[in-house]
Amino acid sequence: MVSCMMRQSDEKHILGTASTEILLWSSRRDLIAVSNSSGEVFLRRLSWSKVWKLPKRGDGIKITAIVWRPDSVVLAVGYSSGHVVLVDVESGEVVHTFNPCGEPITALSWENCSTSLKEEADNFLLPELLPQPSKVNSSKLDAGSALNGDKGLKHEELLSILWIGLKNGLIYGFAFGLFPCCLLKLSEMSGGSNSIGAVRSVFPNGDHSQLCLLADVRAGSSEVLLMTVETPLITHCLKELYGLGFLYRQITGLMDCLISAQKALQEAWEDALVDLESKMVRYESNDGKSSLSVDLMELLMFGHAGIKLEKFLVTDLTDKGLKRIGQAVELSYSNMQKLLIKHIVCANYQLSHYLTQLCGLAKQEDRFSCLGLQVNSCLAAYRAAGSFTAKTAELQQVIDGSVKYLKTFFRWLYVTILRLSDETIPPELATSTQQDVRFIANFLAKDFETDGQVRLDRIGQYLRNEPLTFVASSKTRPWDMLVEACPSIAHLQDSDLFQPRAERSLAQEFAHLEHQVKASFEAIPSAVGQTASLPFITDLTLDCPQDSVDKIRITTRSINQPKDMCNLLGLTNSTTHSSGFYLFEFASEKERKNLTRAAFFSFGKCDHLPPGEYKIADIQFYNNEIMSVLLSIERSANSIFVQLSLGLLREQLAPIVSRRGPFNSFHSDVFVSSVFSQGNLRSVDVNTLIEASSFRVLNDFQATALGLSSSRKVAAIFSSSKRKVRIFDMEVEEEEDEDQDIEDVSDLSHGMF
Repeated sequence: MVSCMMRQSDEKHILGTASTEILLWSSRRDLIAVSNSSGEVFLRRLSWSKVWKLPKRGDGIKITAIVWRPDSVVLAVGYSSGHVVLVDVESGEVVHTFNPCGEPITALSWENCSTSLKEEADNFLLPELLPQPSKVNSSKLDAGSALNGDKGLKHEELLSILWIGLKNGLIYGFAFGLFPCCLLKLSEMSGGSNSIGAVRSVFPNGDHSQLCLLADVRAGSSEVLLMTVETPLITHCLKELYGLGFLYRQITGLMDCLISAQKALQEAWEDALVDLESKMVRYESNDGKSSLSVDLMELLMFGHAGIKLEKFLVTDLTDKGLKRIGQAVELSYSNMQKLLIKHIVCANYQLSHYLTQLCGLAKQEDRFSCLGLQVNSCLAAYRAAGSFTAKTAELQQVIDGSVKYLKTFFRWLYVTILRLSDETIPPELATSTQQDVRFIANFLAKDFETDGQVRLDRIGQYLRNEPLTFVASSKTRPWDMLVEACPSIAHLQDSDLFQPRAERSLAQEFAHLEHQVKASFEAIPSAVGQTASLPFITDLTLDCPQDSVDKIRITTRSINQPKDMCNLLGLTNSTTHSSGFYLFEFASEKERKNLTRAAFFSFGKCDHLPPGEYKIADIQFYNNEIMSVLLSIERSANSIFVQLSLGLLREQLAPIVSRRGPFNSFHSDVFVSSVFSQGNLRSVDVNTLIEASSFRVLNDFQATALGLSSSRKVAAIFSSSKRKVRIFDMEVEEEEDEDQDIEDVSDLSHGMF
């Protein structure tokens, strides 16, 4: 049995105006996540030193839940705005943000499946391609971290599911914290007679076949519902969900890469042309009757510039300005070509690879159709990726043509400005061929103006989410050239072909690709959720104001031992200083499936604690064997930290049945006991009590909240003002604790018999 001796190691004062609200120790590291009333999250070490801070998302947005990923590599933070933010613990960077449906987050739970599925999933997945392209930082073209750098969300051998409870009674399951794989609608599952409100707690068992829930009956009520939900399809399809989750991570990561690359492409194009286009527009605005393209064409054909054009070229544009702009344009075009080839083309090639795998999985209907994966929607996403590829190739040709045209045009314009300025013309620029003249004339006639506005190239239209203003000839589009060269393609069905639309821009093709990728996965959560059942449901009326239900203390523990598989839930009314707590046990092993036991434990008569009237401030499960209770003493500045044996508590539990109706501590279905009363303790072995129970008096410290970590053997206890925190080392040896005041640390056996 674990020793419950404790020794204070530190005491810290918390600065600032915001009060602490949530604190949660990591199960594997000496780290604690702390949120405050301002909407900030701090990660602190055992010494309480700050590691990083996650700033608030906006005014009035509160943090409603925090949970660690089981391996403590990622921290999930839920907000009242409905957003869930995944933070890399090592760097403090946000690696993913999503909003399930816009409703406030009220509960988070993140659990692993008990068995590794990676090798089994590898059997039906193709090998990975080369490392994915880097995610481009749009503000700095050459910067960017590799997509594989999102290590907090990669390569988990165990299938972990992040369960999210919402204020409207919905529960979402996200595999690996990213892939939406389950949606539970509690109101529909309960028959729809009552609208179920906010989900206060959700915790699964080891194989995710069962969820234990605590939810409001409806808004503004002090009545809550205890439920168990069976999700057999998740257990049956763990390998399939693992494979789909892997593909979803790869696909969404590549989509993010494409988004960032397109932003960088847009910036590179704007940097190249904004200067020169603005000058051309000013020329047009001076005289609505004339046209710059017409004036330049006359200059090219007849060698004569009008007074207005000459003034514009020599004074406004100038040879030095044109040379600087030409160099900027050339550099920008080079960057755009690099972005297309190294990022967009590469990422889309790999995206097509993973979408091909998704289509292959969808065709295994005996395994994946029950999950809602449909062949047609997956094929539509794959064809959309092909259409995006074709449009990318078309844009590459446009860029190559623009580079050729613009170089010739800039050289001619530069020589013209030098001639008009009576400057010396370099010998290498003094001559021009007839082909150059045709290039410039064609450029001025077709590419220089679009819809009455000056456009120096046709690239910008591909980057806007609107139809192209100038559609390229079918003789220059790569896809049309392929169809013309291979007449046999025309005999294929439309469903087997990529379908690039000539009038669509690159941005439109990508928007279509995004929609189709989303559609290929969107049926999965509902399909899995519809197979869930609700075998157990019962009411519990809390003795607290209706507007304080969201402040009740809830603690959960999942025990997955061979002969003891169950979920435990502790519940107390800290808002009204309850004198007791509820303990519920939901069995999950096959022999005791859906067996639920409960009891209400009262601290009304505590003969072996210091005298006083006790109220519970907080409760937490320390480990599988011990439950920790924080007591406040009426009309006293002291508090008491109590460690109770879970084995002793569970012996007092009595079965309850699934039903609706009044359910409170005075109902006959619930066994009400006082764990410190002589009558009840006599039925338990004295030696067990001596080893399993202890308490400590916290002098001159009105405690209000607990933070426990059994793996690190540490406890953090906050004062009532939440401005002071005491750190305790747990399970210290008795000889290490000999300097402590004997009256402060006591064993429950002292003075009992």
